Amino acid sequence: MGVLGCTLILSVAANLEGINNFVNRPVSKIKLESQSTRINESEVGRLVAKYIGTGFFGFDVNGLKADIERHPWVRQASVTRVWPDSVALNIQERIAIARWGDTELLSQQGERFSPPNIGSASVLPRLSGPEGSQAKVMQQFQFLNELFSPVDLRLSELTLSERGSWDLVVNDRIAIAVGREKLIERVNRFIAFYQQETDFDRDAIAKVDLRYDNGLAIARVDESLPGVASR
Repeated sequence: MGVLGCTLILSVAANLEGINNFVNRPVSKIKLESQSTRINESEVGRLVAKYIGTGFFGFDVNGLKADIERHPWVRQASVTRVWPDSVALNIQERIAIARWGDTELLSQQGERFSPPNIGSASVLPRLSGPEGSQAKVMQQFQFLNELFSPVDLRLSELTLSERGSWDLVVNDRIAIAVGREKLIERVNRFIAFYQQETDFDRDAIAKVDLRYDNGLAIARVDESLPGVASR
């Protein structure tokens, strides 16, 4: 090997560490490419802190992704290295559309999740049912809300019992027992009554029992359920 070749090899070897440090710089910048309302920058910062300073090529993309996705409000996250010293984060948050029971929330995709504080979600409708029934309950909730909307009623609670009975609360105050059969038919019967009985004091309705073949029973505020019957 000639003198020039040996000199070139020695020069490259001497500068190899410098070249490596230039190419494989420590990651020092995090770019948040999505807007978040439930997970703030300080939370992201705490999750990212242990990864900062790692070389660009050794940065644990999968580890950071898994850490972020453990946050209860995060549905999905992507982590991408951006040369020379940055990482880009894209975080998709869960959007809660209802409460599920007393301690969980329900997302648009029908996922149940338990954030540490659901007090801010108290205005959401409350759904509940047996294990694994959330998709069925959510589907019925959406359909029933469409039925109630034209008469200015809002479905605030929907419960499916272990035995398959449906119970509703509308406008946060009117409890409606529907039973196991003919859910839509019975609800439509109540809606028809609510529309037609213009002389009836609607604000006085406390409970409605639709578990009849051809009628319904209504209880006024401070009355027992059998107080008024309509056939």
